Amino acid sequence: MQVKPVIKQASEAMVTVGVDLAGRTGTTGVCRVTWGRRPAAELLPAKHDDDLLEAMRSADRTGLDSPLGWPAAFVSLLTAHRTGVELPALAHHAACADGRPGLGNTFTHRLTDDIAWKRTGAGRQRPLSVSADKLGIVAIRAAGLLARLAEGGPAVPRDGSGPVVEVYPAFALIQWGLAPAGTYKGKDATAARTGILAGLEAGLDLDLSDRVRDRCVASDHDLDALISAIVARAAACGMTHAPATEEERAMAAVEGWIHLPRRDLPLTAVRNGAVD
Repeated sequence: MQVKPVIKQASEAMVTVGVDLAGRTGTTGVCRVTWGRRPAAELLPAKHDDDLLEAMRSADRTGLDSPLGWPAAFVSLLTAHRTGVELPALAHHAACADGRPGLGNTFTHRLTDDIAWKRTGAGRQRPLSVSADKLGIVAIRAAGLLARLAEGGPAVPRDGSGPVVEVYPAFALIQWGLAPAGTYKGKDATAARTGILAGLEAGLDLDLSDRVRDRCVASDHDLDALISAIVARAAACGMTHAPATEEERAMAAVEGWIHLPRRDLPLTAVRNGAVD
């Protein structure tokens, strides 16, 4: 799979949207970035699915912070259980290069979860399981959004080759060297969010209003939406890690694929849309 680059006329500015998706609560965040001479960010309404779809349809590429699929082995497990046939055997992801175990097993974690966790070196910061944790309710909502986005046309690809890419903001920060020592989540982490936002502004020359800046410092949901929009830009410009092997491409088409920014490319490259 190769992510199709977004090609714009010289006079047109690329538009990306980031969605920090939650279950049906008030904690979803949506950010739109217009990539002009200075990238300008705005926070959009995020109360209803119609709000999210309107934002997504306005973008050249959307970064969605949610799994876009479930582990293929988990689906096989459920199918076998429902039909009463022999259950598939439990399998584990490959060990890390240093011999440590991989990320859980193939019932609980997707191939992309394991690869992204290993690529970032995130250690104890392990992806949640979409099949065995509350993250599943978010994925159900994401599936509904993609189905509505595709109404009247082909299904939205889960591998990121279409208008939507799966993103993981916390892992993107690791790739850009902006991850704080502790968490940036929660009401007591404003200092960490301030530092992250300063790094993004410096690297991208972001044009942020006081309202957007204040909300991103106050809420990790709004900040994650901004980060998601930036990763969408990186993916649109071919600056993320796409599935590289036959197995990765096959699994990404079914399970989804987390697009991680390339660590060797600075934020200035993302801003410019090209490698300096």
